Amino acid sequence: MFRRVIGYSFTSAFVIVIAYLAYLSIAYPFMEVIGNSFNLFLFALAAIFLFIAIFKGLTLLNQRVNWIIFISLTVIIVAIQLFLAFTMKMNSYADSFVVKQQVLTMLANGGHFQDYTYFQTYLNNIFVTVLRYGIYNLGTHFGVGNFYLLDNLWILFSMCITIFTLVYVVKDAFGIRMANLFLLLSLTCIPLFVYGLYFYTDTIAMPFVSLIILVYYLYLKRGNWWLLLIIGLLFAIGYQAKPNLIILLPALLIHIWFVRNYKKFLLSLASIGAVFLLVTSAAMPFYSLFGFEKNDRYEIPPTHFIMMGLAEPAGRYNEAEYRYTASFHSKEAKKEANIKVIKDRLKNYSPTELLTLYNNKLKNTWADGTRAYERYINTTNDFTPTFNYLFGDRKVLTYTLAQIFHIMTLLCIAIGALRFFKYKKFDFAFFLNITIVGVILFHLIWEANQRYILLFTPLMLLSALYGMKFLVELMADRETGNWKLKQNRPILVGSAVIFSATLLVFGLHFNELTQEQRPFHDYQVDQDYAYVGVPVTEKNIIAETFTAKAPFNQLTFKVLQKPDPSREYRIVLYDDTNGKELRQFDMRGIEFRVPNQIIHLSKPVHTDGGRYKLKFTEITKGDAGHGHALSLGRYNSKNFSLYPAGKLYVNGKVMEHTNIGFTVSTFREQPLMSVAAFWILFTAFTSILIGLWLCLLKVSPAGRIFTGQEDAKEGLF
Repeated sequence: MFRRVIGYSFTSAFVIVIAYLAYLSIAYPFMEVIGNSFNLFLFALAAIFLFIAIFKGLTLLNQRVNWIIFISLTVIIVAIQLFLAFTMKMNSYADSFVVKQQVLTMLANGGHFQDYTYFQTYLNNIFVTVLRYGIYNLGTHFGVGNFYLLDNLWILFSMCITIFTLVYVVKDAFGIRMANLFLLLSLTCIPLFVYGLYFYTDTIAMPFVSLIILVYYLYLKRGNWWLLLIIGLLFAIGYQAKPNLIILLPALLIHIWFVRNYKKFLLSLASIGAVFLLVTSAAMPFYSLFGFEKNDRYEIPPTHFIMMGLAEPAGRYNEAEYRYTASFHSKEAKKEANIKVIKDRLKNYSPTELLTLYNNKLKNTWADGTRAYERYINTTNDFTPTFNYLFGDRKVLTYTLAQIFHIMTLLCIAIGALRFFKYKKFDFAFFLNITIVGVILFHLIWEANQRYILLFTPLMLLSALYGMKFLVELMADRETGNWKLKQNRPILVGSAVIFSATLLVFGLHFNELTQEQRPFHDYQVDQDYAYVGVPVTEKNIIAETFTAKAPFNQLTFKVLQKPDPSREYRIVLYDDTNGKELRQFDMRGIEFRVPNQIIHLSKPVHTDGGRYKLKFTEITKGDAGHGHALSLGRYNSKNFSLYPAGKLYVNGKVMEHTNIGFTVSTFREQPLMSVAAFWILFTAFTSILIGLWLCLLKVSPAGRIFTGQEDAKEGLF
């Protein structure tokens, strides 16, 4: 009885919290989307009905056809990932960029860390560096020097393990039809595919989450104690890849307490803990084989991230917070300083201010359906149509779809949690939801970021599947398993209304999609990463070279610090082949803009593959200049360039492996899509909705939703 009361209380609170996260995602999307909050909610509801109708359609088909669909969906998922892996060469910012630089250094010096203060500061990045080095080293051994491809193929492999491990769980528990529904659900999760271009701790750790879910599922099903040892091993390795993965452990132990006796709980804790401690204790000796040594002078303690989590306005990474912690010369001193700040902040926040902070953190972490992929994967030198829709000026279409399906996922998670009130079982969905609560609480305390919940996104999809399953169960006769057509008339009418309203809203966006003019760029260069200042003074002349294969009419460059209004500068565009001056712009300090200065060319520069140079000089007359000088932005690299087709010069001397932040493009204004494309899309969407709604009306020959292994199960699943 006590456990059931806990179950009721937990489920009630969980549904309220997830519904609130759905509300935040509807009302406060973090990115630009098409339409308003009502549109997002309407399309999310339509998506739920669409999935229910798809499942009904799957029940009209026999097992053989469902297996064909299963194989087809599997091929589609793998094909999409292969397409992205072979066609996209994306560079990642921030920590992933540092990791790649270290790996290339290790390749050049026999596999040993060098100048690795950063890694002594953030120990969580050692495993990903060693793994990436191993992949690059193996690739070069077999003559594969395309590191972009090696990165992409490894993450493709990781994502396949992540998705298809959970597909196996769904197939084994609920049958082929539900497995097909989960594959379709995975296809709607855009971050799962785009983050396949991001080699970092989040993506390499995702398979460990799914494998832990699989082995725990098998443990609940079979009861073999040795499976706990495998879970401990997966936790230990996964913890090295991404320490946040440990959130799964308390959720797993809590669930074992609910579904097993206390002896099983203690056995699980002892088995998992012993293997975890054994493997993690061997981690540093293993890393020392690559020349890595810990140093408490630099190591950042966990308290630092809790301190950042209490910083206004949303507990995100803050460079000032890092510098404060780094100013202390031992790990213990850092810890004490962090704890003092934590106590001060908790003491000084009023209840209202603290709630505002936590609300901001919830919005910051959970209201972005893209998981902020464009923030971390942004720079490339190959501007394909795919780039335009994922990262370029048409990304609003992708963002909108990602947000709609993110809202749908949250709504389905909340619906799935309601199963507890009907079945009163601490089933596998209950375990998934305990984990989601752990993730929510962890990121209220810890540093917050949209990307940080990517690790648990597949788990969220699995929880959402239980929501769809629950809706299907409500539409079925519990005794016979048949569809209840008469009782489901309100659902049929409701779905018809939702589908009709969705089509109407879609049609009302005709002008916004096909008539309204929006800015578009055809990029020749889009080197956006720039965080180190490059001053432009009388004694410091800056030049950047680039190539262009097509005409361009717009230049931008990154300004980290605008100059004093009294200073003047000259920006000249040269043909770098013959030294001919093509354009000249004289600008006063007051005319510069942060972070990006845009220069529109009155006439486009026509080119078929020429080389060009941008030169920045100060032309302040006499003693008029004072105050801050212009500071351009560049990145810092020792061994590879984000834009290898150009070079940065300071006073005529080349700065190897680095460039300023700048873009070269053809700028124009046009609608998001053509009228023909709109009507093709509208017609296809209408046909799909009508066809699926008719599926809801139809009774299959067998009449049953579940058959054999696919019966709605009691107990743990």
